[in-house]
Amino acid sequence: MTEEKTFFQGSSSPVINLGAFILCGVVFVAAVSAGFFVPSPVNWILFGAAAVALIYAAFSWLFIRIRKYEITTERIRVTTGLLTRRTDDLELYRVKDVTLVESLPARIFGCGSIVITTNDASTPGLELAYLPGARDLREQLRQSIEACRDRKRVRVAELE
Repeated sequence: MTEEKTFFQGSSSPVINLGAFILCGVVFVAAVSAGFFVPSPVNWILFGAAAVALIYAAFSWLFIRIRKYEITTERIRVTTGLLTRRTDDLELYRVKDVTLVESLPARIFGCGSIVITTNDASTPGLELAYLPGARDLREQLRQSIEACRDRKRVRVAELE
């Protein structure tokens, strides 16, 4: 049996929430700026809106960081959760198809999403969203899938 090697460990890029971060920044700056020019009861509402925008941006960033991916030569492991952790493993020999999706914002920041279709009952589909270096990662993943299938002597039957 071969030794399992990790070739990616990390989480999605914050670029996935770029629109939310920009909107929160605009709301924060506008609310704080306007809060200094309006009378006392109304300015507290504007400062509250600025605080809500900051909290929303922080939680958006946190939810990206608590989902961790580990891709090895044998499996894909997805760990989620802050207080209660859940770890799902997907064996590579069960993968049917790997697709790379690169939206314009993702390409600008050197990211992409890898969409995986599997024969696994608990994980029929998996999206590894906005990963840095997704093009190279997809190629490494494809080679590992083929090698894993060869080692286990498993072939995916093609449907007509």
